[in-house]
Amino acid sequence: MSRLIKSSYFYPLEVIIDDREPMSVEKELLAKGNLLVQRKRLDVGDYIFDNDLLVERKTVIDFCASIKDGRLFKQVSKLAKGKIPAIVILEGRQKDFKETDFSVQAILGIMVSISLGFKIPILRSKGIEETVAIMLQGYKQLTKDRLQDQRVYPRKGNFKKEKNQSLKQKIHILEGFPGIGVDRAEKLLDHFGSLKDVFNADFEELLGVPGLGRISALKFREILDA
Repeated sequence: MSRLIKSSYFYPLEVIIDDREPMSVEKELLAKGNLLVQRKRLDVGDYIFDNDLLVERKTVIDFCASIKDGRLFKQVSKLAKGKIPAIVILEGRQKDFKETDFSVQAILGIMVSISLGFKIPILRSKGIEETVAIMLQGYKQLTKDRLQDQRVYPRKGNFKKEKNQSLKQKIHILEGFPGIGVDRAEKLLDHFGSLKDVFNADFEELLGVPGLGRISALKFREILDA
């Protein structure tokens, strides 16, 4: 089930959460608003933000346990091989390390090894609130150009001058759909070539458009079918 809360985002941000993750993180996310949240079992990572950011969240205890049972490097390897930019968030305070069999130096060594060997950033967080802040900031950094486009092209007038008036009109039509901003409208047109082909595309074809997540594609298709 998806839930929508309003906030300062220009269009709903799709967040898929692994169903094994605690509800406390979801509640903190929902408090930020304008999120389409869906819980399901993920093969890789714990959180997917709009198909733009993949997050593996680990508490200090779980991080150390996953080192022992061999899960950690397998998980990081999958993150590195994926098409979505990924980060690992290590959540917990310094005192939590005392409850493990690993020294702080050993943990730091493993973090450096993962960061350099797999090119996966590992970010420290003291708790759930900070974890959510890091995830959202990471998403904003990766999509800042898209967010800038949405400030430049508001739906009611003030469009940038474009040589192709027809293209501007097509973008204007598409961005009126929920979850479709200027950036996604442009990508849809780039991918399919015309409004007719965009509207005739089925769900699976829509998923082939970069940056268009499953929830937005589904809602777009449902509106057209209705």
